[in-house]
Amino acid sequence: MSETNKPLEERVLESKLGRYDLVKTALDWIEVKRTDEDYRRLPQAELLNKAVSDVVDGIATPEKIAEIRKKQQKAQKEEAEAKDVKK
Repeated sequence: MSETNKPLEERVLESKLGRYDLVKTALDWIEVKRTDEDYRRLPQAELLNKAVSDVVDGIATPEKIAEIRKKQQKAQKEEAEAKDVKK
């Protein structure tokens, strides 16, 4: 059975991440991905399961989260500057 076909609970137990790190990373991942179409329309329970799954599967990492946050901050700064120019 491949890793992604295992139940989420089993993959969490086999994860090398501690519980705190896993939950923290999943919550951070939700925060940065909240505007993505794949995440925005999910109910909370599914959203959390998807985020935990992404963390366990290595899709969501602290490095990736930091990279996305940096891009979002840059986009927000550019948007704010554009609004200031229009005034």
